[in-house]
Amino acid sequence: MRRLLLLWFFTCTFYVHAQRSDFDAIHFGKADTIAHRYQGEELYNLPVLALRLTAQLHTDVERFRAIYYWVCHNIRGNYDLTSTNEHMRRKLKNRPEELRLWNNQYKQEVFATLRNNKETLCTGYAYLIKELANLAGLQCVIIHGYGRSNNIKFDKETSPNHSWNAVRLDGKWYLCDATWSSGTINMATYAFTPNFDESFFLQDPAEFAESHKPLNPQWNLLLQESTPLSEVQKN
Repeated sequence: MRRLLLLWFFTCTFYVHAQRSDFDAIHFGKADTIAHRYQGEELYNLPVLALRLTAQLHTDVERFRAIYYWVCHNIRGNYDLTSTNEHMRRKLKNRPEELRLWNNQYKQEVFATLRNNKETLCTGYAYLIKELANLAGLQCVIIHGYGRSNNIKFDKETSPNHSWNAVRLDGKWYLCDATWSSGTINMATYAFTPNFDESFFLQDPAEFAESHKPLNPQWNLLLQESTPLSEVQKN
């Protein structure tokens, strides 16, 4: 009976269409100010950083906003990491075991660059958002899938090329993409230009789906179906 009640709880909890307008009554000025206050903080002690960013805030969405805003304003995109990742995924897409081994090794380089230089690719952005959110007591997961830009289309034959986050706030799951919010890489110079784009913060799922396709379709949040707890725990 208890198991049935839990299943009912999770089904009802996630059977909602989450969107940014749910928080129209909340002003994020205080969260953004706190994030600015800790501009330039290092990444060697994430629990302390998470506490500094969230301790003075009273709602989960404000706490997540401070984390998201800080990451987007302090972490830079790194073209070399992104280019190498894309090249190797294409090269090894038909050799899954080699790809897995290479990916495990490459993660160490990605995380070291993130920690030491505050530069990364999408996986690093998603990882940092998740870690800081979890440390602040928020349920947040990494979503892997396909990101579509002007010259890249969704294609089942290509390897997944992007990662982003889903965060649970007030019983609903919301989508966000800190990589695309943080700025852009100039493909002529390969230089990163910071330019905060707020539109990818808790973006409406229908709009988000125009540029993001998760490997697990349930994470597009369009079907208004429950997200099984087992799936949450896997991420």
